[in-house]
Amino acid sequence: MTNKIMALSLKFRHFGILSLCLFNIQLWAEPVQTAVISEFLTNNSKSLKDSNGQNYDWIEISNINGETGDLEGYHLTDDPLNLTKWTFPKKEFNDNGFVIVFASGKDLKDPKKDLHTNFKLNSSEGGFLALIKPDGTTIASEFDSYPRQYEDVSFGSGYGEPREVKFMAEGDEAKWQVPSSPINGWTETSFDDSSWSSGKTGIGYDNSTKYIPHIGDGGDVKSAMRGINASIYIRIPFNLNDASGISDLTLRMKWEDGFIAHLNGKKIQSLSAPDNPIWNSTSTSNRSNENDAITFFDYPVSGPLLKGKNILAIQGLNGSMNSSDFLVSPELAGKKTDLDSPQNGYFLEPTPGSLNSQRIDGLVGDTKFNVNRGFHEEPFELEISTKTEGAVIRYTLDGTAPSQTEGTVYDSPIRIDKTTVVRAIAFKSGYSPTNIDTHTYVFPDDVVSQRTMSKSITENAKYKPLMVDSLKAIPSISLSIESPNTLNTEKERPISIEMIFPDGTKGFQENAGVTHFGGYFTNFSKKNFRIYFRAEYGTTKLRYPIYEGIENQIPPAQEFDSINLRTGSHDMIDRGAYMSNRFTDDSMLEMGHIAPHGRFVHVYLNGTYWGMYHLRERWNAAMASEYLGGSKEDYEAINANNTGSEFLQGVVFDGSGKYWTETRNLINGRTPFTSAANHIDIPNVIDFMLLWTSGNSESEFRSVGSVPLGVPFKFFIKDADGFLRNPGHPVTHNGPLNAMNRFRREGDPDYKVLLADRIHKHFFNDGAMTSNRLTARLQRRVDEVRLPFLAEAARWTNVRGGRANHSPTSWEAYQNNLLNNQLPRLTANMMARFRSANMYPDQIAPVFNQHGGSIPEGSGITMSTNTSSIYYTTDGSDPRLSGGAISPKAIAAKFDDEAPVPKDYIKNGQVWKYLDDGTDQGKLWFKSDFDDSQWASGPSELGYNEGDEA
Repeated sequence: MTNKIMALSLKFRHFGILSLCLFNIQLWAEPVQTAVISEFLTNNSKSLKDSNGQNYDWIEISNINGETGDLEGYHLTDDPLNLTKWTFPKKEFNDNGFVIVFASGKDLKDPKKDLHTNFKLNSSEGGFLALIKPDGTTIASEFDSYPRQYEDVSFGSGYGEPREVKFMAEGDEAKWQVPSSPINGWTETSFDDSSWSSGKTGIGYDNSTKYIPHIGDGGDVKSAMRGINASIYIRIPFNLNDASGISDLTLRMKWEDGFIAHLNGKKIQSLSAPDNPIWNSTSTSNRSNENDAITFFDYPVSGPLLKGKNILAIQGLNGSMNSSDFLVSPELAGKKTDLDSPQNGYFLEPTPGSLNSQRIDGLVGDTKFNVNRGFHEEPFELEISTKTEGAVIRYTLDGTAPSQTEGTVYDSPIRIDKTTVVRAIAFKSGYSPTNIDTHTYVFPDDVVSQRTMSKSITENAKYKPLMVDSLKAIPSISLSIESPNTLNTEKERPISIEMIFPDGTKGFQENAGVTHFGGYFTNFSKKNFRIYFRAEYGTTKLRYPIYEGIENQIPPAQEFDSINLRTGSHDMIDRGAYMSNRFTDDSMLEMGHIAPHGRFVHVYLNGTYWGMYHLRERWNAAMASEYLGGSKEDYEAINANNTGSEFLQGVVFDGSGKYWTETRNLINGRTPFTSAANHIDIPNVIDFMLLWTSGNSESEFRSVGSVPLGVPFKFFIKDADGFLRNPGHPVTHNGPLNAMNRFRREGDPDYKVLLADRIHKHFFNDGAMTSNRLTARLQRRVDEVRLPFLAEAARWTNVRGGRANHSPTSWEAYQNNLLNNQLPRLTANMMARFRSANMYPDQIAPVFNQHGGSIPEGSGITMSTNTSSIYYTTDGSDPRLSGGAISPKAIAAKFDDEAPVPKDYIKNGQVWKYLDDGTDQGKLWFKSDFDDSQWASGPSELGYNEGDEA
């Protein structure tokens, strides 16, 4: 050690005494003596992320006495037999006196970055965690055999409620100086301000009388400041006997025109101040409202507080040296917690890096029901229990939420003999209560006889034997809420939602929020419901495969921020007999585009049957991220409501709207087809219009996109009520953003071909818009709904103002007309309209004898058309080049009136290139010029474990 001191002293000898002092401080800084583990979290899903955005478990170390020093040489361990398992580098505490270490197992020790231990924490009962002093044997702090840990609930040392304290008040003694040149170190605690002027806060002046009552004795600085300097330096001292346990530090300020505040040398707040202030800086703006200037404004701050002397140093800034008034009057307040009697416990609100919140002794064990939600025919005795001794259970039977003061105290089994919603909570003093568990028990015979069900249906000789089966034909959603009549407002309210399957399949129950949605023209007695999953109610997402078994070309998501329960709206009475929205969504999915998935369900409200609903994905930025990648913050979502015959420009629903504005500008430019291709999914918007003009719904759309992620805006039919009627829009409609009109006017030949190609894809060769596919699509949903519609018809014979709902007979007749008349003719009708509008040529596109799939060896493929020539390729490339020229790779087909000669382009045993390492190659590998030279190769047949591979 002596040699090191000599060498370093010689190296810095030319810097004199100051250099040696700095050296000695750095060399002899020691670890603190009283560091403890104050809080830890073993199951972190949302409370704190590391610098890479990962949610690792974490440990909080507290410098409990506020000493000067660091943690160098201390150890953390989860093993009582290995006390030096992980060692701290020279890591300093934050301004609040804490250090956070992530327990990730990654073993990272750079003191300038996040620290990570070489072990992970155990959530099971009996875990061990300790902080060991640098000697490697002395335990500074330990949690030996800690209790079971819970997700996002931390554990540690807790204290009583903090008290409000004021460290500095208006009228306290201050020192001030109007500088005539730079003053070094004036914000530091150790600075000598004995030669400065004295006065009480506030400090300022005023040519009128407005600020005078707020200026303290000796604080009028008009003669020293006005006309001389726009800046003034102010130092206010205060003392702390104990700097521990302080939280929620708040700087309260009256000020005009600007200020920069420092606490013990550290900048903690500034307003209307330049980025690089000097001794004579002015404020960057004038505070014109004088009433604001004499009102305290609170600014949460974080800064180092010291035992003993502390200094709040403020540079006051005026708008100019000749300003007529100026004021700075600070107060410093916070909360003080007594740290002398800590007790271990849980924290429902983890506070990594700051003082712990209110402690609880534990969490009451969840309530358990001996009979699960579902359908029942016989009465039973319901038992509710919790494993926490001494806990009290309260329950309700009317849909309201029980609490520690509301509901019946459970003391014996509850007899359930009719459709009933049971909601229960368990609580215990000093413990966190359970969430509210809800179980709905449905007795179908009881539901059929509810007073809201029309006997014209339930007692009808034809329908009566089918009513119970009608209620059990599709899943049920049970909603439980206090005062259900208030659902007529759009205010979000807490609700319980359950999904119940008649066959006993396990559903779900979550606590969520609910609003009703829809405009004036959807003001039916039967309301649309929107369900939100938020942390304030419970889970942030519904994680359940609610569309399992309802398969489409694109698999449905399994996580949801929100979902919609649609009533049928106008489709209930005269526009489409409940099927329009589901039919258009299914159509977009079958056309190969993302669109809301959905299924039909029965809904109960506090046990009362409320009708058949369309359970539909809510399309927004969150939903887009589930299908297209990224996070919901990456997307913009646009909502355009009905405005008659044309589409509105759309309003921003999610995101900033920056890229939507760019898209609109590109569409309105000279070359929208080529210029906007990265912003708008042109094949998608074409398909949107092909579908939309095939029906008669309103001019509404939803659009989502993420230009930074390479996801151009995609379009969805927002509200398709009335679609299943004869087409009511011209096929040359301008479309969203006037895009279709702009593309036509540009006249790019590639657009004309793309439009014709999309028509050909969907309206020919068993495409999504061919008659067989259209009728099969609707038939599948009709079969799904036919039986459950009996219950809907019984519940809602009238839906608004006495207007009748569809009866089972009229509903069936409507569907039969669609299936037997309208849809079988729709394809030919639309093709005639497309050709009349010059959207599709009269020539017959090449017709293959087989469109895709496997063919027997030697059978070949034939093509036919009414044109004079056909060009084709066999490598996946387009025989037509951009602009219309024929590709040099294209082959001219030969016409022959005789029987075609088979030709095999790909035979069994053909050598294939393949990649089987699981890497994502994107879409470039589809292209003919993709470099696959590094891929493996081998003869077909390819596969595994079938026994017929080459």
